[in-house]
Amino acid sequence: MASSLDKWFAPFEGSRSAYPLAVFRVGFFLGLALHFVPSLLHLDDAYRPGALRTMEWSEWLYGRFWRVPPSDLRLWAWITILACALGVLGVLPRAAAAVSGIGCYVFASFNGLHLQTLALIDTWAILLAWAICGGGGEALSLEALVRRRPAGDEGPREPRLLSALVLFQVLLAVFFAGVEKVIAGWPVTNEMGVVLAYPRGFIVRDWVAAIPGLHAPFVTHAMTWFTVVVELGAPLGLLVKRTRMLALALWQALFFGIIVMLEVPPLFYATFAFGALLALDDEEVARVGAWLARRRATSAAGEDAPGASG
Repeated sequence: MASSLDKWFAPFEGSRSAYPLAVFRVGFFLGLALHFVPSLLHLDDAYRPGALRTMEWSEWLYGRFWRVPPSDLRLWAWITILACALGVLGVLPRAAAAVSGIGCYVFASFNGLHLQTLALIDTWAILLAWAICGGGGEALSLEALVRRRPAGDEGPREPRLLSALVLFQVLLAVFFAGVEKVIAGWPVTNEMGVVLAYPRGFIVRDWVAAIPGLHAPFVTHAMTWFTVVVELGAPLGLLVKRTRMLALALWQALFFGIIVMLEVPPLFYATFAFGALLALDDEEVARVGAWLARRRATSAAGEDAPGASG
């Protein structure tokens, strides 16, 4: 029994390369900033007395919005923006997650009209896990930039716990989104055809609405099946080393397609597309690092070659 439990909990224990979590941290907090900062910089548009509001999260906060002095609201907005910036830079990432999480949740509760998206469900869970577990600043951060590592050091490492929690949060969300689509009858209907049939300026991007070929029944049926298959299969494939790279490629293709074809916020892409990178193990991260190093060396050699600049 003990050995079985050890096997199940192994992904959450020990340490791993810090780079996947660092890449996710940069992408995730950038997505968070892109989603919230515009409304926090223009508070009068959504957070003034008499503004049109919708209640999406905390009813208690929504009902007490009118009691908050404008000066306090503006101060908390700037604190939230600063916390998002610190998260991107990897400075005090645990505090950045806690403060930005509280701030963003409060503002989304005050008025969800311009902020509501399904990606926020995972955002709150990830920020809570980050505030509890900490980590994420060992690589691609200001601290890592000024820190000198001894010769022969194997590279920055992080505890597995946070990256594993974020990964499984993302995988479960996508997998059960696929389950919901099966229950809703996606495999026997042309749901993507319905989505792409919406008028210009609503859900689909203008360039999608302008290309008739994308609305052909064969194309939309293929998109429907592709969405269901990837949402059900890729979360499982990412957990198996033999199928991981194929599953990762399909996962990235799905979320890239969503962000370029549908009017969904960058936070959606930042959470799910970058979250899947946490499935990479140390060996795969090392291979990616070696490939990037070869690319840099090849580029540098090309620039130094005689006549390269002329």
